[in-house]
Amino acid sequence: MVMPTAQGTQNYLYLYDLPKNEATSTRLATVLQNKTGIVLSRMPQIRRDLNRPFYSAIMTIPEEDKFLLACKEMRYFELAPGKPSRALPFDNDLLGSNPQRIVDHNIFVRKIPKELTPQQLEEHFQRFGDIKSLKISLNSDHQSRGYGFVCFQDNKSAAQALLSDGNADSIQVIKYQPRDKRDFRKIYNNIYAKNFPPNFTEADVRQLFGQFGRIESMKFMVNDKGPYAFICFNSENKADREYGPKCAAEAVEKLNGESVVNGVAIPDNKKLYVKEALKRTDREAERLRETIKYKSSKKRCNLYVKGFPDTMTEDELRQLFSKYGEIESLKMHPPGEGAKKLYAFVCFKKPDEASSAKEGVVMNDKALTINHYEIKEMRELQNEAAKDKYDFQQFR
Repeated sequence: MVMPTAQGTQNYLYLYDLPKNEATSTRLATVLQNKTGIVLSRMPQIRRDLNRPFYSAIMTIPEEDKFLLACKEMRYFELAPGKPSRALPFDNDLLGSNPQRIVDHNIFVRKIPKELTPQQLEEHFQRFGDIKSLKISLNSDHQSRGYGFVCFQDNKSAAQALLSDGNADSIQVIKYQPRDKRDFRKIYNNIYAKNFPPNFTEADVRQLFGQFGRIESMKFMVNDKGPYAFICFNSENKADREYGPKCAAEAVEKLNGESVVNGVAIPDNKKLYVKEALKRTDREAERLRETIKYKSSKKRCNLYVKGFPDTMTEDELRQLFSKYGEIESLKMHPPGEGAKKLYAFVCFKKPDEASSAKEGVVMNDKALTINHYEIKEMRELQNEAAKDKYDFQQFR
């Protein structure tokens, strides 16, 4: 059951878990029109965030009857087959402005069958009362992680669900705590470890991780970069579902980033890497987040330079800029196919040095074209947003 928004608020419909490749304003408006017949007059506001696996969006539907219809029909929808998304009306409680008010309305659900859809899970819990919101946590490829959250309209419904399904073998209900959303998002009992000392054996790895708990299985391998391993913790008591994740979390906390392992130093200034074992798509997403974070930290230090003669060398360019401070890196790019001019990236150690160079460097009394480096991925997002706006105008 979807409740109308509070009096005096806008008719905002929040959309979540949108697949990035399919999430455009035109596509959202088309799905809305196909499901409800509503022609969207205002362009949806899509939040494009490189650090999150999915996009989110807000639709504004001024007419109350149309808004309530959209809330009902768009509660669960797909922009692409097999990629479930969801929509909820504006609600201060769900947005977290006063989460303590509805803590006892929420339950945490685990052991959700991977093939179960959000609609089916909602049908399962509707016997306890009206549901305000329901979420199955998803991997970046839109596959279920097997756990989720349900928020009931009434706290008595949540209590009944806890009493009835607390000991179930599947779709198991646990009392919700405010920290659960952070902790259980990271719940895992499989970890991946690499950067061991070169002569580390399988027995060494087992001894190292065995101090944190019972290892149910371990896969030890060696490639051209050295040994690496996958370690799975589990209790002999299958009913103890907290044991494995607790052991894995402690191993990550205690070992990740260590430079000496079992009294042996890791060569080449490397550090032991111990993290949750991720699927390929999640590993790629994590690498992208780390890349963006690094590039963002260097944004004010990094300069894009063009306008210098094609005959200029890297050494000459370095000499020209080095008077403004210590240069961390300099890379000159030759003209590619169709390019007419050379360009370069000059990265200083400090942001103020880069700013001084940006304002001060001249050649033959002529200022070069110098701008702070723009992160490629951010430029792509800006271009995506501009194209989305144009396409929606054409759609309308």
